[in-house]
Amino acid sequence: MKNILILTDFSKKSWNSILYALSLFQKGNCNFYMLHAQNIHESEFRNNKKEIPLKTKFEILNDKIEATQLKGIHSFTPIESKNNILEATRFYVNEKKIDLIVIGTNGLCPNEKKQANSISEDIITKVKCSVLVVPMEARFKGLKEIAFPTDFTNFYEAKLLQNLTSLSNYSEALLRFLFLSKKEVTLNKEQQWNKETLHDYFKNQPHGFHVEVNQNFEVSIEKFINEMKIDLVVMIAKNLNLFEQILFRPKVTTINYYSKLPFLILH
Repeated sequence: MKNILILTDFSKKSWNSILYALSLFQKGNCNFYMLHAQNIHESEFRNNKKEIPLKTKFEILNDKIEATQLKGIHSFTPIESKNNILEATRFYVNEKKIDLIVIGTNGLCPNEKKQANSISEDIITKVKCSVLVVPMEARFKGLKEIAFPTDFTNFYEAKLLQNLTSLSNYSEALLRFLFLSKKEVTLNKEQQWNKETLHDYFKNQPHGFHVEVNQNFEVSIEKFINEMKIDLVVMIAKNLNLFEQILFRPKVTTINYYSKLPFLILH
């Protein structure tokens, strides 16, 4: 049974992330913890309008979940924390033995890099737990194609690969390992060994290997996503340089995968 922590501020983006998580794990049996943490920055800008009590907000949220017919046999536990979102997330990841964090975003638009969802970036880089980032426009339509960008420079530990295997088993998705490079290169011995290790590990799973060459990795990702009709992008948190450029440090302003495609970051 998976323990899943969903970060909620009761907004539309948060509700969309809940719907996506419920759809993704519809066939499973999960403990969902719905965490609302205090945000000290928001309090400075609140107006004098009377707010709905937090208990009422959770009750409304629970009613909405019931109405979706996606509740299944999952359990749902509301959690309120007076700590900031990062501290609260860290605490409950350990307290509840969380397997996955789910967070909704408005889309990590490269035109808005200065405000590019710093909460998501903090959660991904500063909390030792896998994170599913769900943009506002993302809709779950099944998982047929999963992209795994890699440069084959890291050996992926068995636990990480098991997480990916369980996801692909659950959805019968095809895993596509995407080698990103800024120029035509030949893999060195270490990269070739890591590639072969991935192939051996997933020998009983449908998978393939692909190459995209471009100075801008986000352009390569965009092209691959569109050509292969990718449903989910999976990345390893250890590969900071790669995923920070793709997610948080884009150099191209015309890409749009930020707004519609979920990213699963594995720790």
